[in-house]
Amino acid sequence: MLRKFLSLLILVAATPVFLFAQECKLRFSVVYNSGESMQVGLTADQKKMWDHDGSKKFKGMCLDPKQPDFIILWSAGLNGAELVKASLDRFNVVRSTGEAPTTSSAERSPNSTTLTIRPSNQVREKANYIILDASKTPYALIRQGEGYQDVPQGRRNAPGETLHSADLASTIADPTAAVENALKWLKKEKKL
Repeated sequence: MLRKFLSLLILVAATPVFLFAQECKLRFSVVYNSGESMQVGLTADQKKMWDHDGSKKFKGMCLDPKQPDFIILWSAGLNGAELVKASLDRFNVVRSTGEAPTTSSAERSPNSTTLTIRPSNQVREKANYIILDASKTPYALIRQGEGYQDVPQGRRNAPGETLHSADLASTIADPTAAVENALKWLKKEKKL
């Protein structure tokens, strides 16, 4: 009786180890590239998504920064900023000096008026990702994508505030969406 109990206890204790080993069919790592340095690991929001949804949405996939099969490399940036930079620089000078070339009244000058900012679809902030196949030497790029959220319309800019190119962006970078999109693609591509 004791022998059967010990055998059953060993089997029950070893089951989670066997299940974990069987579940990990694809190992991945996440790396952020700031342009100046690289950081391995998830951001707080990415970790929250992985802890909450990872086991349900991405069965068979494991976060493994030491020996990944695939590397998700992401960065965030603004596209189209150069299109509006010259205009914004001029606007900010006019707003700070109070000199409005088209108005004669101080009441209507740009430095004393709250403005509604309308995002431009030509300016987009987004988190770009690439997926690298770590089994190849050198690593092979197998997918590119992005993650972003739409910006709410009609934000306000109060007197004394300067405008930046990002203020006119129609989307904002979403690194969590970028990693999630990469994982969805890997799941579909590798049939997990």
